[in-house]
Amino acid sequence: MQTYVYYMNYSDDALVIRVLVTAVWILSTLHFSFMCHFLYYYLVTNYGIPTSLLYMVWSLPVCIPKSLIGVDMTIFPC
Repeated sequence: MQTYVYYMNYSDDALVIRVLVTAVWILSTLHFSFMCHFLYYYLVTNYGIPTSLLYMVWSLPVCIPKSLIGVDMTIFPC
């Protein structure tokens, strides 16, 4: 929603800024998708199987760097 509002209100911004907003939007969407995947894996698919916590699903390590960096739409307010 923030990206849409940005493009509707600030369409005359520099190309660099518009590309940056698009890149952050794509990264946030991917991060959200990976979070949904690993949460579904642990909380639904392997519900009641505590040994599944011994193994890390592939989407969890992908989410960790983005979470630590903190690059999100909140850093670039519209």
